[in-house]
Amino acid sequence: MRKVKNRKVIRRIADQSLKSRKSRNLIAVLAIALSSILFTALFVVGGSIVQKQQEATMRQVGGSAHAGYKYLTPEEYEIVKQDPKLKSVSARILIGGAVNEELKKLPTEISCYEDLEAKWSFCYPTHGEMPEAEDEIVTSDLVLEALGVPCRVGAEVPVKMVINQKEVEKTFVLSGWFEGDRVAMAQVMSVSEAFARETVPQDLESVAGKSADTTMLAGYICADFNFGSSFRLEQQVADLTQRCGFDEEIETGINWAYLGGDIDAGTAALLLVMLLVIITSGYLLIYNIFYINVYSDIRYYGLLKTIGTTGKQLKKMVRRQAYLLSVIGIPLGLLIGVLIGGLLLPAVMSILIFQETASTEAAVSPWILLGSAAFSLLTVHISCMKPCRIVSGISPVEAVRFTEGSQRKKEKKEKTKKTRGVSASAMAAANMKRNKKRAFVVILSLSLSLVLLNSIYSLVQGFDMDKYVEARSISDYMVTDATTDNAMASYQETEGVTEDFLEALSRQKGVTETGNVYYRAGYEYSFEPEEFQGVKTQILQNPELESYYEYVFGEDWQEYLKSYEEENSIDVVKFYGIDKLVFDKMEIRQGELDWEKFKTGNYILVNQFEGFGEEYISYFPAGDTVTLIGQSGSQKQYQVLAEGDMPYAAQMQRYGSIELDIFLPSEEFLELLGEQQPMKTMFNVEDSAADDVEMWVSSYCETVNDDLTYTSRDSMIAEFYSLIQVYLFVGGLLCLILAVIGILNFVNTMAASILSRRREFAMLEAVGMTGKQLKKMLCMEGIYYAAVTIGVSLVLGSLLNLTLIRGMGTQMFFFSPRFTVLPIVLCIPAVLFVVILVPVIGYWQIRKRSVVERMGTVE
Repeated sequence: MRKVKNRKVIRRIADQSLKSRKSRNLIAVLAIALSSILFTALFVVGGSIVQKQQEATMRQVGGSAHAGYKYLTPEEYEIVKQDPKLKSVSARILIGGAVNEELKKLPTEISCYEDLEAKWSFCYPTHGEMPEAEDEIVTSDLVLEALGVPCRVGAEVPVKMVINQKEVEKTFVLSGWFEGDRVAMAQVMSVSEAFARETVPQDLESVAGKSADTTMLAGYICADFNFGSSFRLEQQVADLTQRCGFDEEIETGINWAYLGGDIDAGTAALLLVMLLVIITSGYLLIYNIFYINVYSDIRYYGLLKTIGTTGKQLKKMVRRQAYLLSVIGIPLGLLIGVLIGGLLLPAVMSILIFQETASTEAAVSPWILLGSAAFSLLTVHISCMKPCRIVSGISPVEAVRFTEGSQRKKEKKEKTKKTRGVSASAMAAANMKRNKKRAFVVILSLSLSLVLLNSIYSLVQGFDMDKYVEARSISDYMVTDATTDNAMASYQETEGVTEDFLEALSRQKGVTETGNVYYRAGYEYSFEPEEFQGVKTQILQNPELESYYEYVFGEDWQEYLKSYEEENSIDVVKFYGIDKLVFDKMEIRQGELDWEKFKTGNYILVNQFEGFGEEYISYFPAGDTVTLIGQSGSQKQYQVLAEGDMPYAAQMQRYGSIELDIFLPSEEFLELLGEQQPMKTMFNVEDSAADDVEMWVSSYCETVNDDLTYTSRDSMIAEFYSLIQVYLFVGGLLCLILAVIGILNFVNTMAASILSRRREFAMLEAVGMTGKQLKKMLCMEGIYYAAVTIGVSLVLGSLLNLTLIRGMGTQMFFFSPRFTVLPIVLCIPAVLFVVILVPVIGYWQIRKRSVVERMGTVE
């Protein structure tokens, strides 16, 4: 067969056909744009959050390089630099740490940085230059502020430092400075190579694979590097170690910002569900539009087939029309989606734990736009597949004879039934059944927004304010020593709430009750052998906990446990001294609370062990005796009054692998472990004095002593309602877009149905059907759509409420499940209004022409 070159003809026919139906094209463009808006907004918000979370993690880690080696000699560093598979390498020479009294709460490391390493470590000067002379230094504005040094190049910076256990004092000249980051694990002082040569040892022995003395590391090099990609960093580092010939046990550091471990399974599932919802909603709308367009023009396609157009060519025509409409709809959707994503991002980030460490400016990269466009185009392509098959498969004869509903398979012969009277409602039901697939698409599209609205409302309704507030604060106000929020602060003890604050608090009017929490921790704290026997058998030797131990301790977990058994000790013991306000809030699992007994000083409370969600296991059951060793070495025996936990808000929020918490009365705590200031101070106030106390405590923590931080019950309540607003705002916007999609589907379906049946309606009117009856029939058709939509929404909404929503809610500590379908019920009037309004408008449109004119219409 001779191949005819007719591509240009097919394109011209497709383009001319597209131009002939401008009103339908407008709806199609709007549908594609809506889908593109949803994809773009999701990708902008999701991509921005991932990027900002990665940036925040890098800032906490203190570097942006993929990975690095610790404690190399200069010779070992040269080997790393020569590796051909590394994209870039840079390093710093360790010097020591600053120990100025002013930097007590601002840990500061001193090193000699190469320029590239300084940029990777966010300490390259933004003002001035890198240090070159022996007495020059670069540091952050936070360090300068703490030292009382002005941020001015040339200013003198007095530094007291410890280098290999020797204290050295030197006054440097500031050659440059940069904006410090409060979330960083440590601040930085960068000195010159000349200072390093004069100060630190040059002849170093390799410590690769050995246990390095962390107090004698001055002169060693920390080398950071980037690979070609961040994929499988652990394996790439292992391969590099092998190529360099280093010991496998060499100390390495992998930047966990690149590991992607922050997205839990629940979050990933939620993102996947959102993506599927968007694809489904876009598909339902675009598919329905092209499905209607195809059937509206089916005779046209049939005529094309009679003159030799193949099914493959008809498919190309439909796809070409879809892609041409996408050229307009997708860019429009990208533009609007970026704007909506930028508006949504601050609201979404306000509920994330790292939002205070990152900006809320949307990160719009070309990849996000390309990804959104690709998904939008994919949705269009999938939506066109069925219409393409329809036009390619229909024969010319079928197309010419086609009427809506004739494409259905022949129905089986039914048994003889009694003839029923013809009514507007019966005819409406019959019209709706003409094309069940189209009816299904419209109903599903309308139901999506209602089901989503009900799900969001159900989730928000389950948010329990009391649970949220109690978990964050157990009193009206809580003042905390700021070192508890510093990741570099000592695990063993804190500076404490100052005596000055406690005295000022005692003078405040309206304070009804106060309570302190004292804290001290000890590593590998030892107990009497006979008292420790239960811990050995129930916890350390428990075979059901082996997977937990292997996870937290690694391959050498048995060695760790063996050392604990030999020493009658565990990983960490945290001692708390508590007052009655906190005692009354204890969450008890075994035993009973009795303040009168407890305050005698002869009783203690203890927590219980919990591994990977196993049942709680007793360290020391209620009634047992435990001997504790005081600060002076004296011993005292206590009886366990009860087992349980202190509220999370009152704890030191750092945890050990095997951790025992022991609670004593405050007076007994101070007598046993020595005088110190409380870690936290809680107090309640009268309602009438709340505003005055809020103003006082806020002013004190901001101006008098900024080493103290505070939280209030009112601030927690405001935070809770802010959280709800975010969910309602984001979810409401998504519901609105899906509702518009559903309504457009219904409008398009009804409009196409009314237009395609103009001659049919004219014939009905010609044989006696009144305009009122015709309008009633069309309205009843809309009401049937509404009834089925409401029914489907109630069923699906109920199922999701009892399954998915409850499952998501259980991941939130402040969620209490509540069943509701109230949003669907409240939307019934709005749904009825839409499904009646559209047919009425369609009816008045066709009534503008006479019966005779409509009878003569040729489709």
